[in-house]
Amino acid sequence: MIIVVFFLLVSAMIAYGITYYLEQKAKQHRIKIFLDGKRQINFNFFHEVLGGFGKGQQREIRDKFEDAGIYNRELLRYYTPIKLGLLALSIIAILFFVHETKEMMLSFMAAIVTVIVIPDMYLAWRKKKLIEKNSRQLPYMIDMMSVCVQTGMTLEAAFRYLGDELKSFDKDLCYQIRKTSDAAEVKGMEAALVDLTKRVPTPQVRSFALTLTQNIQYGTSVAPVLSDLAEDFRNEQILVMEEKIGKLAAKMSAPLILFIMFPIVILILAPGVTRMMSGN
Repeated sequence: MIIVVFFLLVSAMIAYGITYYLEQKAKQHRIKIFLDGKRQINFNFFHEVLGGFGKGQQREIRDKFEDAGIYNRELLRYYTPIKLGLLALSIIAILFFVHETKEMMLSFMAAIVTVIVIPDMYLAWRKKKLIEKNSRQLPYMIDMMSVCVQTGMTLEAAFRYLGDELKSFDKDLCYQIRKTSDAAEVKGMEAALVDLTKRVPTPQVRSFALTLTQNIQYGTSVAPVLSDLAEDFRNEQILVMEEKIGKLAAKMSAPLILFIMFPIVILILAPGVTRMMSGN
């Protein structure tokens, strides 16, 4: 009887210990969830407040970032607030450290140009370089699309496939292809190709879009046409490179005259001039 009571007491103590341990763990877990949720709420509030500045220009800023090859949409939330914050700090620093009126006006103009104009100029420069790079890479994408069409894929399926497979080759061209594929599912391939020519306004992209549009409208075989188009684009790139090489000789003439011809003339004339001066 005593042994049974002892085992019952031990079992009750073990059960109580396990229950107490589990309750403490559950309590700690609830506290952690509450604190993490509070931090997340505060962080989201910070996001909303900071991202609220310039909210009316979010679409325009997003288009600028995407055209420049910056696809992280979290960054565009802070683009306008950071610019305004830097401008405010610059104005405060000028008011504290610059006292003359003329220098203050020049400093204000320099701050406005540096904070407001230069970032937009940088995005425009990146957009131009990105368009040129996409045009250079276009023949390789056209060759892959020609192979996809020859295997029996439709144009929509080829765009969707290349939008996934081109990530390791060129993320910027892949983004344009994937965006065209998504637009084609919503408003049709012809409208998506028109949007592509607006995002990448080059003669090569317009020729590519026109070729696909003719295939959609008239049902012509597009695979051999795409192969010929890619070959034409490569030949055009070779001609442009040869033209740049041909212009290089004329561009090198000015440095040659400045840094080689003038020193040679000085070296030739220097001994005679030195003897004349020493003779006098």
